[in-house]
Amino acid sequence: MIASMKRAFIVIREKEKRKTLVSLRKLGLMHMEAVTGKGLEHEGLVDQKNLVQEALGLLGEFKSNAIQDELAYGDAIDLAKEIKNMDASIKASLDHAMVLSREIERIRPWGDFKPELIRELALKGYPLRIVELPVKKIAAALSGRDYIRLSESKGMARLAIIADDSIELDPACIELSLPAKRLSELEAELSAARENTRQTKEKIKEKASFINALEKVLKKLDRDIAFESFHSGMDSKDGLAWFAGWIPEKDVKHLSEMAEKAGWGLLLDNPLDEEQPPTKIENPALIRMIEPIFDFLGTVPNYREYDISGLFLLFFTFFFAMIFGDGGYGALLLLASIFAALKAKKKDGRVPDPIRLLMLLGGATMTWGAVSMSWFGMPVDKVPAVLQKLSVYWLSNANPDSGDNVKVLCFVLGLVQLSIAHLKNIKRDFPAIKFVGQLGQLAMVDGMFFLVLNLVISSDKFPIPSWALYTVLGGFVLNFVFSNYEEGHGFFKGLVKSIISSFANIVSVFLGIVNIFADIVSYIRLWAVGLAGLAISQTVNNMAGPMFGKAIMFAMGAALLVFGHGLNIIMSVLSVVVHGVRLNVLEFSGHLGMEWSGYKYEPFKDTVVDERVKMERSL
Repeated sequence: MIASMKRAFIVIREKEKRKTLVSLRKLGLMHMEAVTGKGLEHEGLVDQKNLVQEALGLLGEFKSNAIQDELAYGDAIDLAKEIKNMDASIKASLDHAMVLSREIERIRPWGDFKPELIRELALKGYPLRIVELPVKKIAAALSGRDYIRLSESKGMARLAIIADDSIELDPACIELSLPAKRLSELEAELSAARENTRQTKEKIKEKASFINALEKVLKKLDRDIAFESFHSGMDSKDGLAWFAGWIPEKDVKHLSEMAEKAGWGLLLDNPLDEEQPPTKIENPALIRMIEPIFDFLGTVPNYREYDISGLFLLFFTFFFAMIFGDGGYGALLLLASIFAALKAKKKDGRVPDPIRLLMLLGGATMTWGAVSMSWFGMPVDKVPAVLQKLSVYWLSNANPDSGDNVKVLCFVLGLVQLSIAHLKNIKRDFPAIKFVGQLGQLAMVDGMFFLVLNLVISSDKFPIPSWALYTVLGGFVLNFVFSNYEEGHGFFKGLVKSIISSFANIVSVFLGIVNIFADIVSYIRLWAVGLAGLAISQTVNNMAGPMFGKAIMFAMGAALLVFGHGLNIIMSVLSVVVHGVRLNVLEFSGHLGMEWSGYKYEPFKDTVVDERVKMERSL
């Protein structure tokens, strides 16, 4: 359920801004309207947050067995600066090493000579210029000049010509610019730069034990930045300051009592049509376990949209079980989740929602595997008798027609889910005449179901009832006439406006029929993906089976089974994300008209207690 929200405006004395914010943070109920922080203190906090984030990013590639959970605020900032300086040192060393490497490669062919000797000779009146040119061009290029042949390789000669810079050499001469140091010195310097990089990385690695402590400080900084943003960004004039936010309607009493006690000016109002309040989802524990999926997807319904948490959980459980499709895999998931639940219960006294969700999904998958007689891809005649008795023949792999039956079940799930969507829309629009348009959509969904069975599964088994075609046609007419109906213009005038609007979007209206057909057909993906997983399981079994006949191959066969089925489980998880979630977020939500354009209710509250909070509480 999406909680009702109230718009709250608070007016206070300007000098009480900080004290008021501390009180509101203690209350922890008001979602503050975003403001832009300003001032030196705010900028300083932002700089410190960026510094700590950068340090955590640098430490992220390292692991440490030792864990430091606590670090004083000032020490954490100093540590972050130290890590940043070490990273700057590494970058400088790498840049220097790159320059040295290029210089070494440039002068390596010339050997390990001392460039300072050439400079000394120039000062004594014997200038030397080091050049390289083809051997066959020496006579023509250096006619009448004194030179010393240094080396020769692959038709190229390296020479030292006695000539100062004022003399123009032949274009065939490629002159060497003298290096600052000799080759051996440069190589030693390169080695030192690389060693400095290695040692500095080791020093950074030693700081990896402070990752947890720095993450805690980062949370403190986030809280402090939020506080200072509201404090410095709050509007004020003539000694008064004011700000706005949102509060759940059921919590208004607490805010009112605090405002009366503190002497604040408080105005509460309902959200206007053009305003977008934050979305707060309130569900019982049984349904709340689906929230980790929404958090993972980053989806939040609009304040005026539906909360489909319960329906999402119900259908997602079906989809998950059918996509995994194997009771053996479900048993493994269930056992793993029970172990994690016991461990969490022992540690924290509670079982987190993700683990509870995994227990539900594991149990559902195990149940589906039992019903369909699918256990680690074993042939039906190899499945133990006790497990065979658990199966339902209509869906069992022992039934040659089970494939078509599962397809029918997929389409039934699609029919039920999409029908629920339009029933909810009918309830939303009723008693406005617009609800008839949604009634037409529902009729088209129901009629299209029989068309899907006929075209996708079998025209012989599922002939199209004549009334189904009339249902589709009648539903289309109702949708065409009433889907754009608007109140306030009179019945007939509103009807004409709705029809004109439908004609203006005639292409989209006709495509809507095709989309309904496609949306129902898309539920066949549950059968297809489950079948693919079964085929992979059977392939792994067939590959590993012969290996168990020989003792020497037994270990390889066992390893192949573990690897193959493990890979299949991972692929099934990805399939659930791609297909199981899609049917809820796209097909179902599309028929509901949901855009998931909301933003989460995040009250301004005190999440971290430290010395700074204690100081603020004394104000």
